[in-house]
Amino acid sequence: MTMTTTRTRWRRVALSGWLVLALCGGMAVARALASEVRTPSRRLSAEESILLGRAAAQAEPHWRRRSLHSFPGDFWSQDDDFGASERGWVMQEARRRDVPVTEVFDAIDTELRASGPVFPPRKATASPCKPRPFYD
Repeated sequence: MTMTTTRTRWRRVALSGWLVLALCGGMAVARALASEVRTPSRRLSAEESILLGRAAAQAEPHWRRRSLHSFPGDFWSQDDDFGASERGWVMQEARRRDVPVTEVFDAIDTELRASGPVFPPRKATASPCKPRPFYD
């Protein structure tokens, strides 16, 4: 194979790569322009806020147990999995009630601050990110 043939091949590969990148970028821009931003139509009432905060508090032990089972000995991953469970629940509740996600998080926060002593105590700290136990 000659040097010019190799250069020509690499130019075609580079051009193909740029074309694919441009196509993907164009599709992303078109999709962003065509999507509509849905704004929630209402806000939570005080009673709904209290009920949602209490519902999250009741669900928390289940989320924690499931995280503990999924990641035994890995506290950081347990916290991360718990956060994913809570976030999924919050998103679902916000969609179901047609309220902003921040309203549901505020309801949980209000419940955490107003509930006083809870038994068993709810975790309010972050675990350090260390290597997983099975990597040692």
